[in-house]
Amino acid sequence: MIIIESALTDFLLINKLDRKQQRLMANLVNVGEATPYIVNTFNKRSKLRPRLKKFGIYVKLIFKDIQNVSQEENYQQLLDKYLKDIGWNDLQYIAFITYSSDYAQIEIILNRVISETKIIDLKCLKASRRQYKILHRAYTQMCK
Repeated sequence: MIIIESALTDFLLINKLDRKQQRLMANLVNVGEATPYIVNTFNKRSKLRPRLKKFGIYVKLIFKDIQNVSQEENYQQLLDKYLKDIGWNDLQYIAFITYSSDYAQIEIILNRVISETKIIDLKCLKASRRQYKILHRAYTQMCK
């Protein structure tokens, strides 16, 4: 398992991911809406903090040599558990997935703006041991 995290200056990556991958799930945005609407929804929330230069967080979760787990619902549960346990489940986000019989990749775009007075600090980026433990536990539960 690999966790990659970085900051985003805009939400245009949503357009690219939406063309190449399957939507998995979302929070505070309707996953069924058209891509421009979704990007606009993210931009609208980010305007609550206009002085920020980096509005978003990009997370990539990579699973190699996995058991044959190809049901979307299983990955939704895994992602939900992971985001809850790291405390990001209440953020605005959209997640995309690509998978095969032995590989899965989930890419998540999160809006770090929570409100006019609250944001997620970028100092928390870079996956910790705790995050790997949480992800491993969520994956193990998914495979049961």
